[in-house]
Amino acid sequence: MLEELATKIGTSKSDVLRQAITLMQIMVIAKEETKKLGVPEANQLIANEIIFSSEQPKPHPLDTFMERLGPWEDERTAEEIVKEIYDSRTISNNDISL
Repeated sequence: MLEELATKIGTSKSDVLRQAITLMQIMVIAKEETKKLGVPEANQLIANEIIFSSEQPKPHPLDTFMERLGPWEDERTAEEIVKEIYDSRTISNNDISL
């Protein structure tokens, strides 16, 4: 269904979800203000703020993290890193009672 809607309005699936959330926000606000909303004529846009949201989507926190810190850089292979981690572990001979 999501892909079908994206194709119908010529946008991406993430834009469809964002527009659906925006529409829900508008409906909740309208209900709180006891306003009635209807669907306009078939040839009219429902609302510009739904079709073309003026609010820019917020980047995913992982994207922000990667943008600030960049990718992991190391000359070692993954196997060498894992071996170093295992080799650095210590075994405690202390008896621990709970």
